[in-house]
Amino acid sequence: MRGPLLSGSLGSAVTLDRVCRLLQGHQPTVVLSALWLAETLATSFPVLALVEEDKRSAAVRAVRRASKSAHPLLVVSAGEDVPLARGVVGSILIENLMDVEDRAAAEELLVGLLPALRPDGVVASLDATKHQETEARLAALFLAAALTGITQTRPREGALLTVGSAPAAMVTVVRAARPLAVPGEPRE
Repeated sequence: MRGPLLSGSLGSAVTLDRVCRLLQGHQPTVVLSALWLAETLATSFPVLALVEEDKRSAAVRAVRRASKSAHPLLVVSAGEDVPLARGVVGSILIENLMDVEDRAAAEELLVGLLPALRPDGVVASLDATKHQETEARLAALFLAAALTGITQTRPREGALLTVGSAPAAMVTVVRAARPLAVPGEPRE
């Protein structure tokens, strides 16, 4: 498995094999914006790619090429605006999350994706970087989005894979309408 010629360290066989092994157990997979990455991963398992409207013609060509493989590639051109059903996605892959310059927007993107994840789901970001500062900023974004079990690996020099698990379901505390009787205390 190899990405396109200009994909650099992100498209290397080592990096793509690592991403594929990671996502293999978390199906179905949604890939945001990275059409080349979605098409490459679709050779191993079914993928839904969410792309911007301006990538529509490239998406049609990618779906046509992917139809020859055993696994389907479904492409929806609307980017991150497509509402995903709650709790049905096994993994979400974002290419170059650090390209989102506004930290608040990046956090909002991550938090907005969480409802679509199954309880065992994962969010992964594949970034091209060699800088430890970028590595730390990505970890901080994943922490801010309440992801758990955050790990970072460098499958190849220049490629950083950050992965976080879906947070546990929130426990809602419901307060009783009447105070409960506590043994040994007088009732009101």
